[in-house]
This record gives sequence, C-alpha cells and structure tokens, in this order.
Amino acid sequence: MAGISVSLAQFGAGTDKQDNLHAILGYAQKAKDFGASMLFLPEYSMFYTKINRRSLIRQMAEPLDGAFVSGLSQIARECGLWIAAGMYERSETLPYNTVVVVDADGALRGVHRKQRLYDAFGYRESDECRAGESLFQPIDTPAGRLGVITCFELRFPALAAAQKGAGAEVLFVPAGWATGKNKVLHWRTLLCARAIENGMTVLGVDQYAPGCFIGHSAAFAPDGCTLGALDEGSGLLNITI
Repeated sequence: MAGISVSLAQFGAGTDKQDNLHAILGYAQKAKDFGASMLFLPEYSMFYTKINRRSLIRQMAEPLDGAFVSGLSQIARECGLWIAAGMYERSETLPYNTVVVVDADGALRGVHRKQRLYDAFGYRESDECRAGESLFQPIDTPAGRLGVITCFELRFPALAAAQKGAGAEVLFVPAGWATGKNKVLHWRTLLCARAIENGMTVLGVDQYAPGCFIGHSAAFAPDGCTLGALDEGSGLLNITI
C-alpha cells in the first residue's frame, strides 16, 4: 500500500491571532508543495501568552464558529489540506483547551477538549481552563482513522489506549511541552512508548519557544521506529506514514 504524506508544523504562537494564522498559512503552503494530505499543528496554535494568562485566555477564547476556525477552514480549502490545530474554546465558564480538525473542504470534522489538565510540576492549568467531559471519537482522515490526546494527556497510557480501542490507527498529540530537566527525554520516550504499546503511528507536534516550550516534534511508527524528528527552532517536518 502506498504511503500517505503528512506535515507537522513546529512553531511558537504569540498573542496576535492574525499573525498566528499567517504563520499557519505559510506552513500549509509548504505542506501542499510537499504533497501532504494533512497538516498537524501544536496546542495553543490560535493564541499563547505567558502574562495574565487566566484573564487573557478568557478574553481571547472563541467559539467553534469563530474567526480562528473560520481562518483554518479557509486555509484548508485554499491548500487542499486537512488541518488539525489547538485553540482556546469559549464556554460559559472557563475556556476549554481544544483541538479542532477541519477537512480539505473546510468543514469541522472533529473536536477534542483536553480532559487531563496540566496540574503538575508546580503549575495549575485548571485555574485557567475547563476540563473536557468526554474522550475524542476517532475520525476517518486521509492519514487513517485519527485519534487525539493533548500534551499532558500523553503521560496517561489509558487515554492513548482508549483511542486505540475506539479504532484509532494514528494518534495525534499536539503539545506545549514545557521546558525543564529531562523534558525532552520524557516527551520523546512517551511518544515512542504510546506507539509501541498500542501498535499505532504517533505524531507529536510541539510548540517551540526558548525558555518556554521545547520543540523536538517527532513521529513514530507502530514498531517504535522514528519516522522523522525536529530539534529546537521552528520548522516543518514532512513524513510518510
């Protein structure tokens, strides 16, 4: 069976949502030139701030039919790509940390609201975000049946196993994996472990921001072999599944 080409975009999102969409468009155009069928982007691709996070996240969060998802849909149509990316989704209380998947026609095909929030290593994501209530339901995509878990959820084997149990063939893990001692080791090891123990391809796409997020996006085959990897810096990783 012929392989399927996909692209993983590692970049650091900022506080200007239009600038972030512009960066995504640039990666989408490069992915199209590569011949990719899908573009995978990190957690927080819509917006990220280190200052006044709780108040600014609530202010900047959007509904699923807001400007960010509409912008992704337009890019998807223009480039003929499926696109998956992280955002903050507005709710009646705190926002959700959400991942959306849009198809090449711009239609919203999947939504994952992060369930296991990053209350660890001295941080409390639950002070700024609301936990999702249900697992992502895997969807059929050009790259296979796609499952999703987000960042900290990678540390819980049962969540990846549940995606496999629901039929996922490829697991997408968008992240803002924080810097720290052994964090690159944790990130790469856990991505590979989830691939091996579930027998599915795993795509880990991290933000990169010096002193904040590590980058080091990587993709692993079901047998644990590395399909491709980045180091620090922004860039596009093109792989074949």
